[in-house]
Amino acid sequence: MKRQLKRLPIALFSIPFVYLSLLLDAYYQSILGFLFSLLLTVLLGFYFKASNQLPLWLIGNIVSTLLSLYLQFQHPEWTFFYQPFNPTWLVLGLSFMYLVPQLFGIFWAKVLRIQLFSQGQQRHLQQKKHH
Repeated sequence: MKRQLKRLPIALFSIPFVYLSLLLDAYYQSILGFLFSLLLTVLLGFYFKASNQLPLWLIGNIVSTLLSLYLQFQHPEWTFFYQPFNPTWLVLGLSFMYLVPQLFGIFWAKVLRIQLFSQGQQRHLQQKKHH
């Protein structure tokens, strides 16, 4: 069960948050996507620091940004909707801005000294992964 719990945030990072936020904004004039993404990114940053998985946090951000970049090319009308911003630069800028709440979550996990998995559990999971 703990192994699946450790993988859940990795699965969440396969969601292109920036793309979904822009999609909701463009088609439904709703900022709920941005607000939900901000809240989720704080929690993800907190989780990855508390579970000592910061390298996966970095990889997840890169994957989410690349997915958002790829998917935004499916919407050429966004060039006109988000004037004066280029949609590609908008995705990159928002992805960078989403790092701020994640760093906030990482900061609080460090300050509060939260560890979700003990060192023994982490070693055990890593050994099982290598076998």
